[in-house]
Amino acid sequence: MQTLVIGDIHGCLKALETLVEYVKISPNDTVVTLGDYIDRGPDSKGVLDYLLAFRKTHHLIPLKGNHEEMMENAQNSFDEAHFWLTNGGSSTLDSFQADNLDDIPQAYWDFISSCSRYYETDTHILAHGGLEPNTPLEEQPDKFLLWQRIHETQPHQSGKTLVCGHTPQRDGKPLVLDHAICIDTFVFGINGWLTCLELETGTYWQANQRGETRKSMI
Repeated sequence: MQTLVIGDIHGCLKALETLVEYVKISPNDTVVTLGDYIDRGPDSKGVLDYLLAFRKTHHLIPLKGNHEEMMENAQNSFDEAHFWLTNGGSSTLDSFQADNLDDIPQAYWDFISSCSRYYETDTHILAHGGLEPNTPLEEQPDKFLLWQRIHETQPHQSGKTLVCGHTPQRDGKPLVLDHAICIDTFVFGINGWLTCLELETGTYWQANQRGETRKSMI
């Protein structure tokens, strides 16, 4: 039984399907996805459909990313809708063949609202963005969990290692600091990869939108 963490997917269904097949994920594994399932890439709806189906057969813990928060907030005002649409949201609407957010079925909103803010193991804390270093995990504000960049993070008072996404690594390789690991490896970029990290061993697998795969260790 493994704890497997998948970085920002951003509508890249081909990379996700290829990665899951490559890793050979078992129903007994714990799979944590770090958020940003939508926006920028070509098939946000397909990614959400895939995760909804995957959750029925596997132990999936989906976390919320800042792009999911932007999509939810886009329902509130014209300014927030404009902010989301200009940060990749237009590609999400296109994938639903929708003219506006009202055309997106409730099941997708329910999935997004069900996403957790973080996940904790004996050795690691998993979040989309970062952590306020001196605040207990259950009291962390969303501006850190969803929006903080890895270079702004500091060691958390728990002593546990942060595993995050949100800060795209344009060289396609995870960024490893002494207190944090970022596995947003820019999957929607021309040379990007989607990363799955096994917490217990530091092994990671990657796949891209061309269906290519590779494996290494942090």
